[in-house]
Amino acid sequence: MRPVSASPEGATLRGGDEELRKRLLWITAIRIAAVTVLVGTTATLVFKGNEPLGGTPAVSLSVLAAATNLLQIVVAILLRRGRALRFLAALQVVGDVAFAAALVYLTGGSDSLFTFLFLIAIVTGGILLSRPGAWGAAALSFAADVAVVVGLQRGFIPPIDKALQPSRLAWDALAQTLFTHGSAFALTAMLAAYAAAQISTAGRRAAVAESSLQRLHALHDAIVRSISSGIATADDRGRITYLNRAGEEILGQSAAALLGMEMTRVFPTLTGAVEGEGGKAARLESVWTTSTGDMRQLGFTVTPLVDDGGRRIGSTAVFQDLSPYRELQRRAARSERLAAVGQLAAGLAHELRNPLASMSGSVELLAAQLEDPAAQRLFGIVLRESDRLNRLVTDFLGFAGTAPTNLGAVELASVAGEVLTLVGADPAAAGFARTAELEPASALADEGQVRQVVWNLVRNAVEASSSDGEIRVTTGTRKGQAFVRVEDRGAGIHPELLERIFDPFFTTKDRGTGLGLATVHRIVDGLGGHLEVDSVVGEGTRFTVVLPAFPQQVG
Repeated sequence: MRPVSASPEGATLRGGDEELRKRLLWITAIRIAAVTVLVGTTATLVFKGNEPLGGTPAVSLSVLAAATNLLQIVVAILLRRGRALRFLAALQVVGDVAFAAALVYLTGGSDSLFTFLFLIAIVTGGILLSRPGAWGAAALSFAADVAVVVGLQRGFIPPIDKALQPSRLAWDALAQTLFTHGSAFALTAMLAAYAAAQISTAGRRAAVAESSLQRLHALHDAIVRSISSGIATADDRGRITYLNRAGEEILGQSAAALLGMEMTRVFPTLTGAVEGEGGKAARLESVWTTSTGDMRQLGFTVTPLVDDGGRRIGSTAVFQDLSPYRELQRRAARSERLAAVGQLAAGLAHELRNPLASMSGSVELLAAQLEDPAAQRLFGIVLRESDRLNRLVTDFLGFAGTAPTNLGAVELASVAGEVLTLVGADPAAAGFARTAELEPASALADEGQVRQVVWNLVRNAVEASSSDGEIRVTTGTRKGQAFVRVEDRGAGIHPELLERIFDPFFTTKDRGTGLGLATVHRIVDGLGGHLEVDSVVGEGTRFTVVLPAFPQQVG
């Protein structure tokens, strides 16, 4: 479908009609005031108070003023409808010529002071109807002037009053007067036509330029509104003058709330760049807290704005929310660390497990042959620590396990239910309240590994809670993915520790190995899923494992 008003010509035509209507309105308003003042002044200067208020000339002037103003009122009413504008313009020009002719007739014909009104009518014709209007008004004015002057001179038209009878001129003098008037009319028409042509050309160029400017503005506005980056501009005093819609969404603030504020006050990190240090584009990062309390890592590119003379007139800041990218970087770095530790763990486990088993067996044999209580106590410590080392090696082997080879449909609700049953049988979790909201959720995963993940998370929740704590397990689907969520009401995790909880060997427990959550992260990452952690100190922690849904369940 073709866009409306695609061509500058169409816009120019519509703009021309609107411009003509505006000119008619202005000329109508000016004419009403001018006619009233002019007729009143004429009555005062010409008759000088000798004519009675009800005399014929005074009445004629009043009728002329009333008729002219009535015509203007009618034209103004018709203009509101916006139709037949050129006809109304022609009617105005004819009315101006008629008014000038009538006033010349009432004030003495060739002796009248108001012959110049014909020139005004010609100029008005040029303004309203361009070159044809100027020449048409000149011809009509000359005809009306000849009719009035010759008619009064030769008695074809009686004067309105004998006192206003013009002095009789000879034919050569009369011809000279008319020639002078006609020359003035022609010269005025020529100048008015030239001026009208220039105005028309300028008007068309202005209309084309305005149309181009509007299209450029619309394109600029569409680009700025559609771009995903935030854009903020500041004036030479550093005060924010513009903020696009993407910027409002990133900052969580409306443009109205930030306009007029100093950019360095809103973004303190940008102080040097906004104030012009270096004179070049600067790349900076800053932390922004939204009105809802969300922390966002923002990346800024601050560029100075300069005029044609190279003078700095402000600055522009283009910014993006880097939080998702920083999270991806953290995940990638964590995965690299886990991969490196996994490789070490695989070799270390094989090197330690066999000697450890031999040592443990030897100690048991020695303990059975000795009856000394002190030696028995020492052998018990050795065996206990050997068991601890064995558990550590076992965790190593689990952490360094290979990628799953038995992918299939895993019902998360069933796995979570089995784990809760096993935990319920553990004396260490006897006092815990266990709640479950297990909605069907089928994931594409390895069932054994999923069971290991859920078991580690539930055990971790038990160990993080008090003896009468509460464990809540939820399964379900969202956005085409399956999830299982484990929540506790324990002490929570401090924000500065959240970045390290998945690192190997990092633990806050007295007897922990620091491999449980690292193993969970490695397994989930290997299954193509991801982990979400929400924790509030003193209120508890929530782990959410998000896994790809089994294909039959997607959608």
